Amino acid sequence: MMKLQQTIVVVTGASSGIGAATGVALARKGAQVVLLARSAAPLQALAAEIAAAGGVAHAYPVDLTDAAAVAAVAGRVLAEVGPPDIIINNAGVGRFLAIDETAASEAVTMMAAPYFAAFYTTHAFLPAMLKRRRGMIVNITSPASRLPWPGATAYAAARWAMRGFNEALRADLFRTGLRTMLVTPGKVTSDYFANNPGSEERIPMIARISKTLTPAEVAAAIVEGIEKDRRSVVLPRLIQVFFVLHALFPRTVELLVNLTGWRRKG
Repeated sequence: MMKLQQTIVVVTGASSGIGAATGVALARKGAQVVLLARSAAPLQALAAEIAAAGGVAHAYPVDLTDAAAVAAVAGRVLAEVGPPDIIINNAGVGRFLAIDETAASEAVTMMAAPYFAAFYTTHAFLPAMLKRRRGMIVNITSPASRLPWPGATAYAAARWAMRGFNEALRADLFRTGLRTMLVTPGKVTSDYFANNPGSEERIPMIARISKTLTPAEVAAAIVEGIEKDRRSVVLPRLIQVFFVLHALFPRTVELLVNLTGWRRKG
């Protein structure tokens, strides 16, 4: 069982939502959190909130899709805070759009965060973690990484990339003392749907019966998963059921998702 007291944890996409809630939850456990995100003001406000509650947090504004910028900020973190025990790759963007609705530039943006942001962050900190021969890399994805739905082509592909990255990284890190954990939450209350109008309606009706989670609930599951050294965390439970049914009856489940999901006009 991993103890979080006095660990150093890097959290990406930490300015809001799951990332912010996870930073708060980790600080309450005694971890020293390093908050990375593009938006400086909310990041610094979160660090101040954590400090006011007695925790320790460091805010480093950075464009996580810029490899050189991530490498530079990682150098600062290593010098000023120290090597991380845990990385939580949470940063991600993307709208639910069919392939012919998606501009090529937007598809690149969707792949940049989460996948390249996770790659750049892990790449920058991994050498220092390997020297210590311990730690964990946590990757956040979506149910679309296992069971895509209609009308979200590039979004689903980017989340599959995160799942693939997690599995490939686990193989890479065999016998190094480092582990990986994949976290797959269902729908979460956040600003995502407000900022991406029309996306919520594309969630298949069969999936809408699943509970909507709060960022704090997801954060609690991430913390528990780290402490118990889990390989995978899927929540809520109904999403786990969907995955099992899909493994047993792939055509039937895919048909239900397609029939209750977005449909092309005309």
